[in-house]
Amino acid sequence: MKKNHDQIINDAVTQLLDMFETGKLPEKVAFSIIHRHPGDVIPSDKWSIGNRILQMLQGTDDARGYKQWQEAGRQVRKGAHAIHILAPMTFKVKETDKDTGEEVEKVVVKGYRPIPVFRYEDTEGKSIPLYDHAYEPTSHPTFFDAAEKLGVDVRYAPMRANYLGRYSIRTNAIELCSHDAVVYYHELAHAVHATLVDLTVYDPDKAEVIAEFSALVLAHIAGISGFERQGFEYIANYAKNNTPSKVMKEIFSVLKDVEAIVNKILSVSKDDPAEDAAI
Repeated sequence: MKKNHDQIINDAVTQLLDMFETGKLPEKVAFSIIHRHPGDVIPSDKWSIGNRILQMLQGTDDARGYKQWQEAGRQVRKGAHAIHILAPMTFKVKETDKDTGEEVEKVVVKGYRPIPVFRYEDTEGKSIPLYDHAYEPTSHPTFFDAAEKLGVDVRYAPMRANYLGRYSIRTNAIELCSHDAVVYYHELAHAVHATLVDLTVYDPDKAEVIAEFSALVLAHIAGISGFERQGFEYIANYAKNNTPSKVMKEIFSVLKDVEAIVNKILSVSKDDPAEDAAI
């Protein structure tokens, strides 16, 4: 059933409110949203932060109108469904300035109207080069060379709706939607852990605890701080019982695994601080 004007707007507002209440909205806005390199400009860069978040919720960082895609040399696939952003409906009113007594014109938002756009992923045609290179940081985190030496492919991508980074067992590759080193360390820990156990049958909650604590240890070694509380809360989310004492018990139960992962990373990285100390 085709949604009407009010349903589209209500759905968008509900999604944003849900993100705010669950803590995901502040994270998406403030936690290391990747910016493209200067010069790589797309239409959605000019949208409001709210519309860019609505775009990310649909699993894309580039959505455009039908004609905009045609101008870019791409065509919307047959049967593709539009997503919607919200455009303010404004009108002008005249008010008297309290300080000067002069009559001034003011723009007032009286509501919003849905604008249909299509995701990049729902189009085909001319290649857009910025998707291949634009998200790489100008400098990489400490221990970045370890991934290559361990045969793990790492690529940076635009911010996604539901993750900052992920490791694929199938392709042995890491996708990062953040420039934060701790996100890289977490996914690298998963990749190294996969060489020690079969993650396809391993307890997924325990694997997350191991990856996050390994990331915090690597961050400490690299001289990065400020992620401890966030890391503890992440681990608590995956612990069997999230009371502080139970979380610490969970952490202590995986220290051997964490040690094996961290040591393997340090053994192959040129950034190993033990080697620097020996010079």
